[in-house]
This record gives sequence, C-alpha cells and structure tokens, in this order.
Amino acid sequence: MSSILNSPDILAALQQRKKQTERKLQASRQQILEGASQLWSPTSKATSRAHGISRLVSNGLIIYNGFRICSSIFSAFGSLFGRRRRRR
Repeated sequence: MSSILNSPDILAALQQRKKQTERKLQASRQQILEGASQLWSPTSKATSRAHGISRLVSNGLIIYNGFRICSSIFSAFGSLFGRRRRRR
C-alpha cells in the first residue's frame, strides 16, 4: 500500500493493483473449477473397473460420514434444546 502512496500517479497505481488482483482472482476461480470438475466428474470408460468401483466406494463412505456427522449434530441440538422430562 505504501508503494501506491509513494507513486507519482496514485490513480494509475490503484488501477494497476486492481488489475493484478482481478487476474489473481480469475486464476484462483479457474483452479477451483478445474479441481471441482476432476473431483465430481463421472468415471470414464478408459479407467479400470477396479478404479471405478473404489471411487464409488470412497464417495459412498464420504456421504455416509457426512450423514453421520449431521445426525450427531442434530441429536446434540435436540438434547440441548429439547423438552426435558422431570423425574418424579
């Protein structure tokens, strides 16, 4: 930021910094999209059958673990905020 303040043309320096930031953001977006497309792309027929099965199993385990975590969170909320029965 001090380099911008020390430059003779502050507006041009700000515009240049903005362009650099936009380029970095665009590269980051592209990298995220490429990673997501590789992660969720369907199994191609060129890969081996064992690789496809192991990928399906790993995706299934990920979904199962997510479901378990969500159900434990909801049960914890239920125990904290639900009705409490009094002992007589």
